[in-house]
Amino acid sequence: MAYLNTLSHLLQHFAWIGNWLFFLLAFIESAPFIGLFMPGATLISVGGFLASQGYLNSWDIVVYAALGAIIGDFSSYFLGRWGGDWIRSKRIINQKLLDSGEKFFHKHGNKSIFWGRFFGPIRAVIPFVAGLSKMKKQPFIFWNVISGILWSIFNVFLGYFSGSVFALVVKKWSTCLGTILIISIILTLIYWTVNKKESIKTYFSYRSTQFVKYLNSQEWFRRLAQRYILIDIFLKEEPRAAEKIFSVTLFAFFALFVYLLIIILDIF
Repeated sequence: MAYLNTLSHLLQHFAWIGNWLFFLLAFIESAPFIGLFMPGATLISVGGFLASQGYLNSWDIVVYAALGAIIGDFSSYFLGRWGGDWIRSKRIINQKLLDSGEKFFHKHGNKSIFWGRFFGPIRAVIPFVAGLSKMKKQPFIFWNVISGILWSIFNVFLGYFSGSVFALVVKKWSTCLGTILIISIILTLIYWTVNKKESIKTYFSYRSTQFVKYLNSQEWFRRLAQRYILIDIFLKEEPRAAEKIFSVTLFAFFALFVYLLIIILDIF
């Protein structure tokens, strides 16, 4: 356990370095060239988890991450505004991705700066496209600042609260809960091996497509998708939008299953 104590002291004494690291992560994620490969939101959520364990300050992470996201989008915007045509002519950015970003921007207008912050591979090109399209600075500043702050708060506290619950579960019931989950997974795999002939990937892809078709056939879901732009964006996000929707649904049911186990095991 000595190395854990050492790590704890390092995190507490050099937390200011961590804050600038979160600034850098958020800044890089906004870059149209390398932001696609930077899981900034995930790493910032990890920072929220560390804050829940007392190693970092959650609001410091929020401030630095928000600043990084806002300045990063500003940089991408001005790059598109002043050098976008040259970059497009040199095909430095994947043309298909750039076309998807332009289509998204022209469909949702100024609000695409806000929505694009939270969704998929186009998040890194939307500010660039806004600059390329000569979007006015005032509305860009407004949506950029608002989205950057909310994006930072959401990701930090997603890690903070989910991490707190996870740590409590592991601390109190790691052996018991882990055994139940492992047995459940093993039984599921055995059932699959015995009863299914096709691969898991093929089956998952097929079920995903069928699930999305079923949703689109429901009147209540079509009305919901028309009313809330987030659902419409998620449905049309490529590649493999159907698989992503099906995955989210499965994860929600899995989270509910774990929650019921927590209640049954009386963790709280």
